[in-house]
Amino acid sequence: MTPVHASNRKLSMPHTAASRYLTALAEQGIEWFFVNAGTDFAPIVEAYADNKRDGGPELPLPVLCAHENLAGGMAHGAALVTGRPQALMLHVNVGTGNAVCSVANAARDRIPLLVTAGRSPILEFGAVGARDLPIHWSQEMFDQASMVREFVKWDYELRDPRQVEAVVDRALSVATAHPRGPVYLSLPREVLAEEADAPAQAQPPMPVPATLQPDPAAIDTLADKLATAKFPVIVAAASGAETESVALLGDLATRFAIGVADPWARYLNIAWDHPHRLGADVAAVLERADVVVFVECDVPWIQARTAPAAGCFVAQVGVDPLFTTYPMRSHRSDLTISATPTAFLARLSEALETRADGIDQARAEQFRTLATANRAAVDGLRQAELDRDDEDVISMAAISAVLGELLEDDDIVFNEYVSYPDLLHRTKPGTYYFLPASGGLGWGLPAALGAQYAARDRTVVATLGDGAYMFANPAACHHAAAKHELPVLTIIANNSNWTAVDSATYLVYPDGTAATTGEDRFSNLSPSPDLAAYCTASGGHGATVHRRSELEGAIKEALRVVRDEKRQALLDIRCK
Repeated sequence: MTPVHASNRKLSMPHTAASRYLTALAEQGIEWFFVNAGTDFAPIVEAYADNKRDGGPELPLPVLCAHENLAGGMAHGAALVTGRPQALMLHVNVGTGNAVCSVANAARDRIPLLVTAGRSPILEFGAVGARDLPIHWSQEMFDQASMVREFVKWDYELRDPRQVEAVVDRALSVATAHPRGPVYLSLPREVLAEEADAPAQAQPPMPVPATLQPDPAAIDTLADKLATAKFPVIVAAASGAETESVALLGDLATRFAIGVADPWARYLNIAWDHPHRLGADVAAVLERADVVVFVECDVPWIQARTAPAAGCFVAQVGVDPLFTTYPMRSHRSDLTISATPTAFLARLSEALETRADGIDQARAEQFRTLATANRAAVDGLRQAELDRDDEDVISMAAISAVLGELLEDDDIVFNEYVSYPDLLHRTKPGTYYFLPASGGLGWGLPAALGAQYAARDRTVVATLGDGAYMFANPAACHHAAAKHELPVLTIIANNSNWTAVDSATYLVYPDGTAATTGEDRFSNLSPSPDLAAYCTASGGHGATVHRRSELEGAIKEALRVVRDEKRQALLDIRCK
């Protein structure tokens, strides 16, 4: 992501700490302000009203969200598609509590968010904005920021109007510095309401390095290993967060005869049909690899299932290749390189170019053969799903197969567990996003809405399970889609079940009582509501699909609605 710390907008003198705060956000390039307001917002509301009355400078556009998880998710999605930090504001401690899951998702996904929240007024009387409602006592905490401190890079409380610009600059600088992530700022109401003159001098934005360059000696060591390997593979899970890295990875793999695998991919790291892409099966890769480079892989392998061979050279690469925010992680590494993906791949390509004459290009044939077999398996799965009887239960693979045939190259998919990525035909950077590593459900639809808000010329699709959809606060999401004119297509694979609960139980106890008796009291979501009604209640198109023969027509019509009518749409596809 590229931080934006500048604006060419001419800004007038603010009048309160609140208006200085909003002006500072605008000066830092913040375009939108995702908000879920409460009693602490009075100075913010007044500042916007004053600005509108006086014809003041352009301030961040407030984007009203009817739930805090929605606000956090929309900011997350907007950050993904713009590459720029986003700002949101919540209502004191209770709003912060509702947003904790979205902050956790942003932290694990390294999304630069300025998460702000009001704070109960400090003063009990005697100042504009002091306490005037019973909740101003009951909502005060000894340490409000402690609710999110483990997930944020920095937290602070605004204490004086004279520090507003410096605080905002510090917050956004920390959020956009590598490794990126959310920061938290609390804003006491009477401090926001305090009158304030214009700053004595402009606050110059703090320069933040856009990249982390790798150690040249480490690059040389790795290039030597890759050049002489028999089966070298790069494994990428989240390198595609930097969209520029996708073409670099594809070019490097082709030019220097290297295979690429992308298990547990959270971004499009390489085109699904790249001639050296081996697929998502890391175990198959580790069985053969003699040199393997993990790029932005928080969990490169699961020891209980597979691991690199003893003689395999393992390199781990990333902005924080040790994943220091994970309390325990002990996957071995023979070479550890700290770098942003684009910088790493560019320097590695340069080093391999000087060793090109020593690379056995014949090894590329094994990767092309395996990649061809992988694509054939995908095509076989697609055809098998399309050929199945109409009476068969609609599978998630069937939904993905039909959707993949209908998507256009620039369409964006947010996948919360249910889509088969290979069947979606994604080839362009920034067109596929998967649930963050934190696994905080209820992310996909809010993030899709935020992406649509920021990219109004694109078609955005959210594919979800029914459980994940209900986590997303559907009424609030569809309200936002209507209010802000966001024609997102929501596709729900509805099996009336939390499959992850059952699957985890069977992994731990494959022959246990739960598996043999079909224990489902912790996962069975029946009876399913009429999920399409959530969408139609907010003026959207909603349909329920029961048979395979209805699937293609239903998805075509839903895509027509979002593309041509610019209305939201939802398909409740019954998979049980």
